[in-house]
Order: sequence, then structure tokens, then C-alpha cells
Amino acid sequence: MQEKLKWNAIGLVKKTQILRDYMQKEKSSFPDDHTKIHDKLQGYLNELNHLLEQMEKIDRIIIPKLEESFRLQFTTPELIMFALSRPSIRNIFKDLNTYFKDDPNRPLNEEELVELASSGDAAEVLALVGDAALDLAIIQLIWDSSLSKTGRLTEKRKEVASNQNLAKYCDEWGLYSCRLNRLKTTTKYDIKPETITHEKGTLVESILGVIYLELGFTVLLRIVPLMQ
Repeated sequence: MQEKLKWNAIGLVKKTQILRDYMQKEKSSFPDDHTKIHDKLQGYLNELNHLLEQMEKIDRIIIPKLEESFRLQFTTPELIMFALSRPSIRNIFKDLNTYFKDDPNRPLNEEELVELASSGDAAEVLALVGDAALDLAIIQLIWDSSLSKTGRLTEKRKEVASNQNLAKYCDEWGLYSCRLNRLKTTTKYDIKPETITHEKGTLVESILGVIYLELGFTVLLRIVPLMQ
């Protein structure tokens, strides 16, 4: 079963760079007095540059930190970028797909842009996998054959897998500030604390999902005790 759970890299960084470079060239091809199109293209550029900046942080800071902390090496580091992708990035690539609809020189085809747009969906699946694998790991690590202590298993599971506990490791690993998301105008004061805590917990579950897919349950069993 484990061998069937696998995703291949799609060239997330490279394709985003291709889009950014194309939009930069596209913008420079219009006269300066075409302010409406300039503003529209600059909006795309801002979004793409933001994604690339976040990807660079993930590659330079997050991945090395996780590998050092867990004493492992990811075989497909791009999966960490999937894990930190938020659903909002779907709209960036959907909008670009619409923009390129009648462009015979478009830099990426429709299928490639749909694949890029699905990065946020991949993060949700990784979180689902990570959540399930974490539950199983916790049960195996704290299992006690005494029936009188079965209630403690449930309590311990809730304690370790709670969003509050997982959020601590999200902060320790620096995940939240490196999310791949769409640029927003809202401030941190517009978001409820419990919403942030839940998202932080989800990010950690996504990372655990990557570890499970890449390296298997045995490695996860080694890591989970570090999170208690």
C-alpha cells in the first residue's frame, strides 16, 4: 500500500519563473500610456514574485531546517512546497489561464496551469495523510495492553495531535510565514486567533504527510516523539 502513495515533481519553481519572466516581457511590450494593461500585468507579476520569494525561503530555510531537525533528506523537496501551498493560489493560475486563452505564444499550456493551480489541493491531501499517519503513530507509541488505561490513549492522542500543540512546532519550524498563498489586503487583526492556530496545525500535518509518503511510517515513528 505504501508504495502506491507517491507524487512526482511538476517543476513548481521553474514553471512559476517561466510565467514571471513571460509576464515581465509582456508588460514591457506595451507603451507606458497603456496604464490599464500595465496595472493588470503588474498585478500578476506581484503575485508571481511573491510566490517565488516564498519558494526561495522554503528551499533555503525550511527544507534544511526540517532535514537537520529530523536527521533525514527529502527525495522530492518540492513536496514541502506543496505542503505549504494554500488554496488561494489556485486563483492566480486560473486567472493566468484565462489571460493566455487566445495567446498562441503562451508560455505554459492549459494542462500545466491546471496542475499548478492544484497545488493547494495537494496540500489538503497531504494534511489528510499526515493527520491519519500521526494518529496511528501516536497510538502505536503510547499503546498499553491494560484495558484500564485505554482512556489515557485517547487523552494522549488529543494532547499530541491538538492544533495548539502542533502550532508550537509550526512556529518552531517557521512554516506559517513561508506559506505559498495569494497576496492579501487583510491584516493579522482581521483573522481570528483560532483560525490561525488551526491553519498552523494543518501545515504541520501536511509536513508529516510528506514524511510519510517519502520515507514511510518507520521514520514517522521516530519523529513523532519529538513532538510530545
